[in-house]
Amino acid sequence: MAVNSPMVQDLLHRIRSEQTASGETCELVSFQDFWDTKYAAKDTDFSEPAFLSDVQLLLANNQLAYYQPLTSYHEGASGLVKPAKRAIRKGVAFLFLPLVAAQNNINLAIARLFIHVRCYVNRDKSERDRLALHARELETRLDVQRQQIEALQAQVKALTERLDAQQKGDA
Repeated sequence: MAVNSPMVQDLLHRIRSEQTASGETCELVSFQDFWDTKYAAKDTDFSEPAFLSDVQLLLANNQLAYYQPLTSYHEGASGLVKPAKRAIRKGVAFLFLPLVAAQNNINLAIARLFIHVRCYVNRDKSERDRLALHARELETRLDVQRQQIEALQAQVKALTERLDAQQKGDA
């Protein structure tokens, strides 16, 4: 079981004491239950539009930029702060540039993977649409054949009645 920080423990203790004092019941959702409910992957929860939207977001934001604009929130000292930040960034660039490049490669590989998954989902959707159209066509043909069978059965019944009538007349 995960242990919460002391402040959270104190808050939970106060909530529980207020709950017992008031006599009301309140079931607190654990973080694991919240996480499972919100982020658990279930086949029944799959939403194709949400998936495709997430893939587009991943593709749009898969690269990290090492050189972010330098800003200073100290208006008077900004002439000194910006050059100091620039010097620090250049001094540690050899440490971080390879890490950013490696992370960008990983992000690009993941983005490509999801492009393939998106293609699979789209292909699967088009296959399902094609099969649904084919099923509708077969159902239409089946309805036409049922109508033909009913018409033929009515003809057979009429002919049988005529034959019975003729046999009774001859006998």
